[in-house]
Amino acid sequence: MTRIALAVLFAVLATAVQAQGFYTLRNGQEAWWLRAAFNPADTQVRGIPVAQINKNWCKATEFTHENMKDLLAMEQAGETMRGAKLAFAVTGNFDRSKTKQVALVGVYQECAGQKGSFLLILDEGTNKVRYVDAMPGEEQFAAVGTNKADIIFTSCLECDGGVTMRWNAKRKIFAVVPQRGH
Repeated sequence: MTRIALAVLFAVLATAVQAQGFYTLRNGQEAWWLRAAFNPADTQVRGIPVAQINKNWCKATEFTHENMKDLLAMEQAGETMRGAKLAFAVTGNFDRSKTKQVALVGVYQECAGQKGSFLLILDEGTNKVRYVDAMPGEEQFAAVGTNKADIIFTSCLECDGGVTMRWNAKRKIFAVVPQRGH
């Protein structure tokens, strides 16, 4: 009887500790990136106050290999990301200027409580925000990659496609590249 009580106590404590951490996993058979809910905790992303990135945000946390290492160890996700040439941040001359940009992903929480993932493009070194897109929802995993000077954004590790972002020189903005047939 004592062993059962201890086992239940340890299970409850383990769940409580995980729930207070950076992520929680809902029960289910789906891949972890579909079941993961993240708990952003930072008031700055790369030194930029989150309210300066989006006035409705109170917290945001950039995904890094360090804060995602336990999840990346599951289902060979780290190898899947490497094989697909995905990361949590990529650097390049995405606007085709001499200044490099950094495209990064993470999770945010609005002051009203809504959570979601984000894609942020900054000028390297100056941390000038060039583009931000907030995607509210329960599925908050995100990764980025590159294809020449394009930025590829995805919220799935085993899916084809994703969204391609490209610099529009005429409009002087980053914009989604329309997919053929859509």
